[in-house]
Amino acid sequence: MNQRLSISQFQKQMMAEHYLRAAEYKKEGKPVVYVTATFPVEIVRAFEPDIAIVYPENHAVNLIVNGMAEELAEIAASRKSIDKMGCSYELVNTGYLLSTCFSGDADTGSRFRKVPCLPAPDILLSCNNQCEIVAEWFQNLSRMFGGIPFSVINVGNRYDGAVDRSRIQYVRKQIEDVIRLLEQKTKTKLDPDKLLEIAERSNKATALWREYLDFGTRIPSPMTVFDGFFHMAAIVSERGKEIAVDYYRMLVSETKEKIVAGKSAVENEMHRLLWDNLATWFNFGHLKKYLGERNIAVVGSTYLDVWKNELDTSACEPLLDSMAASYCSMYTNLTIAQRISLWKEMVTKYQAKGILFHNNKSCHTFSRLQGQLAEALKKEFGEAFITILFDGDMGLKERFQKHRFETAIETYF
Repeated sequence: MNQRLSISQFQKQMMAEHYLRAAEYKKEGKPVVYVTATFPVEIVRAFEPDIAIVYPENHAVNLIVNGMAEELAEIAASRKSIDKMGCSYELVNTGYLLSTCFSGDADTGSRFRKVPCLPAPDILLSCNNQCEIVAEWFQNLSRMFGGIPFSVINVGNRYDGAVDRSRIQYVRKQIEDVIRLLEQKTKTKLDPDKLLEIAERSNKATALWREYLDFGTRIPSPMTVFDGFFHMAAIVSERGKEIAVDYYRMLVSETKEKIVAGKSAVENEMHRLLWDNLATWFNFGHLKKYLGERNIAVVGSTYLDVWKNELDTSACEPLLDSMAASYCSMYTNLTIAQRISLWKEMVTKYQAKGILFHNNKSCHTFSRLQGQLAEALKKEFGEAFITILFDGDMGLKERFQKHRFETAIETYF
């Protein structure tokens, strides 16, 4: 990668290549594999270059920031009877695929010229560690495309927080089932050494991502969660590849240079908050500016922390076990007690005076019991601790309570 590129140019080129590769594979008749954001992608990556991996959630974000979410959600709801109050990622992705793969509209290309092409899938791989909706979404896509191969890794439907031996073995068996599916579809056997190499690269990128997020603990902070939202694409879509390591190495280096130069993300930082849940992608740039103008630095997030776990790469057998353990437990399936404990640690670590609880109408699993969390944190840190709960969404701006959000911010700050 040309180091003369800015970090934003680096990301733009990296993601353009990501989607271009999938489009080229589709034309060549090679399998295009859709995976969900928190799927154990390392096992899928081990079958490259016989397949191309793409993330429809990331592509949906492209559509959302380009203002196309409402139109596409309406298409999905009207043509496939998908619940309009459901997941906006599913609505947007389904609306896009209906418009591009099942439409005779000659103007389709110009309609979507601002976003990369997402080809139709040949294999669908999901993991319900983030929610049950992704499994339903991919199952719906499987039917829509005539029954193409679909597999979901079920992490146990457990909310007791336990990651015991039986659960690890249960998830590992499903990972092995996915490996067999990919071996069958690619007519190649999994190379254990290649898988280990990919996992090691995944760990390197993860360590750099964690180092970058930890800059948010500095006062003043050289980054905010809105910068993190911008830079998270690689840890999701390129995890396990050298380009992700290069990207985050450059990002960490640039951030260190900002610290040495005395630059902070928010001029005259006065207030430090944390963010719960996914970004409101349609306005996260506006929120960054709006909060920054009020000297508010939002420095940590439960969402960005999802991709911070490393794997055991000592050998292939412990790798598969650690993969099962790591991917079976996410923030979305922690108990209320575990969430409270995690938040207490984050508040102390980031020296935060409050939390913005985004009640994401597209992700009820992530938004679970936020009121109880707020009460517990006020009890722990005192009534002066700020907890702002507001309705929003990662994709549909009509669900965002702009007035309530701004009224709360302007009341406290």
